[in-house]
Amino acid sequence: MSMDDNRWIEKVLQGDQAAYESLVCTYQARLVAFLWNLLGCGEDARDAAQEVFIQAYIKLGQFDRSRSFKNWLFAIAYNRGVDLLRKKRSFRRFWQRESASGDPLAVEEAAGAIEDSPFWRPVLRKITPQERSVLALKYNEDCGAGEIADTLGCSESTVRVHLLNARRKLKKELHAAGFAARGKKPNSEEVT
Repeated sequence: MSMDDNRWIEKVLQGDQAAYESLVCTYQARLVAFLWNLLGCGEDARDAAQEVFIQAYIKLGQFDRSRSFKNWLFAIAYNRGVDLLRKKRSFRRFWQRESASGDPLAVEEAAGAIEDSPFWRPVLRKITPQERSVLALKYNEDCGAGEIADTLGCSESTVRVHLLNARRKLKKELHAAGFAARGKKPNSEEVT
């Protein structure tokens, strides 16, 4: 844990509630980006980040200072994000069941609205939440396998498997979309 994090945590625990703002400022943008990668929606990510910071503040007294505050915070965010994804899946199934009991046109419209949302983008549907989280921590937060494993509560080998699977799926989807290995579309003209 960084010395600054430790200093701010100590101040918060001593009753300086304003000191928590420094921790929020340090991690807010990165946490929102992580949750955006996990959830696929900026508004959901911002809302979830606020909830994570509130939960972390409430449980700060339980934080083990021998661990990384960043990892602890991102673990809370990961768990909150997975909970939100479960709720969205449950809501989607509920909405489709309710719509199916009525007007068939409503079923088609409801399904189309859900499928067209940024959350259900085709590539994200191919990558599991765990895989998205591993990618976000690896490439956005520059975390190693051990740090990711600690954050997500799994083994390093599981992290490596998620990373390998995510890369394979992304490569397959990019190839199917007509992108070459270097990120260029075949037969596309160069923009000058």
